Amino acid sequence: MRAVLTQLPNALTVSRGLAGLLGAWLLLESAGAALEENAVFYGLASGLLLALAASTDWLDGMLARKFNAVTPLGALLDPIADKMLTGGYLVAYVLIAGGNPWLAIPVAIILARDILVTGLRLAGPKRPEGAYAVTMEAKAKTAFLMLLVALPFVLVLLGFDDVSRWFYIWTGGVWLAAALAAWSAWPYLRAALQR
Repeated sequence: MRAVLTQLPNALTVSRGLAGLLGAWLLLESAGAALEENAVFYGLASGLLLALAASTDWLDGMLARKFNAVTPLGALLDPIADKMLTGGYLVAYVLIAGGNPWLAIPVAIILARDILVTGLRLAGPKRPEGAYAVTMEAKAKTAFLMLLVALPFVLVLLGFDDVSRWFYIWTGGVWLAAALAAWSAWPYLRAALQR
């Protein structure tokens, strides 16, 4: 039983990343549904999956500490799962918006930053342990992105279903997240460039 409990945090982490892909697909199905009841079903399923997956970001870390199961693999998987969750939904929003450049450009910046930082963690120059550890800036970026990804669901549930009334305000938040993402990449780049 102990062995199963020590694997639970990483299993939750992996499920969060996969939920990002599944949730994005459900969101796209909702946007393209011909029948309103199908659109509502897929949209609710996507929103619920997002909420459940986002809650595992806290839960997996808590369980890893509780069961003394903190591992280098878990430390690597956790930010990747976060990126898959938020990135999947952001790409879905860009596709739903027809590639609108006001949304596509900041999403591209966020995704490029995430690919860069993950690449440095996986194949960057060897540095002392902890050089590529998740920073507070990166954690703030992730938390802000999770809120931004969830916000359209909340707005629609509150009755603001005319997306054109809030799209560009919300997109401004995505631009802010892109700026935060670019800024939060600097500690990783600095670590990689140090001789």
